[in-house]
Amino acid sequence: MITRFLTARIFRFAFRMKIASPVDLPSEGPLVIAANHESNLDGFVLASAFPDRRLTFLSASYLFDELIRGTFLRAMGALPVKKQSANISSLKKALAILEEDGTVAVFPEGGIVGSEILGGAVYLALKANAPILPVRIAGTREALPPGRALPTLCPIEVSVGSTFRPSDVKGASASVKEAMPEGRKALENALAEMCSARTCDEKVAMEHMPRENA
Repeated sequence: MITRFLTARIFRFAFRMKIASPVDLPSEGPLVIAANHESNLDGFVLASAFPDRRLTFLSASYLFDELIRGTFLRAMGALPVKKQSANISSLKKALAILEEDGTVAVFPEGGIVGSEILGGAVYLALKANAPILPVRIAGTREALPPGRALPTLCPIEVSVGSTFRPSDVKGASASVKEAMPEGRKALENALAEMCSARTCDEKVAMEHMPRENA
């Protein structure tokens, strides 16, 4: 609780974080949040953007060995996952959280340099019959690009999309395996339509640039 409170205050004030969200943002029930991933700040940003929900992250296992991010992830109750692994234990724990109307946060690109939408978020949503909430984060790459140790206080914007259920894309009668490909495509389209990463970053930067007097 203290971790979420402090993180929200830091990003809302120091980074001038703005949040644009629809009126139908669910206030209760199971939810899978799926966001783009461009910076090591993204997990902190998501936690700050949803202060009324306890987010459980599916995070790369090596991050738990780092001092700052590892401490944050453990405080948030994050679950470790590895690429090219079934991650059965963590997925079972994530499903149990969703069954208790909890919230699981996933970066479906699988990493900062990832481009392909992986299946974890869609799989969890299908198994738990939970909606997916697509989220587009802009500005974090400028604030803390890969390879930099300390962030600069660049403005950050979080755009929250509308929820959708992967089971509705293929049909309720489809199995999880049958619904996965179209569910992944629907998530990919939802994130792409919200705006490309570069366009978002440029938009945020331009909105906060000082303007010359005419």
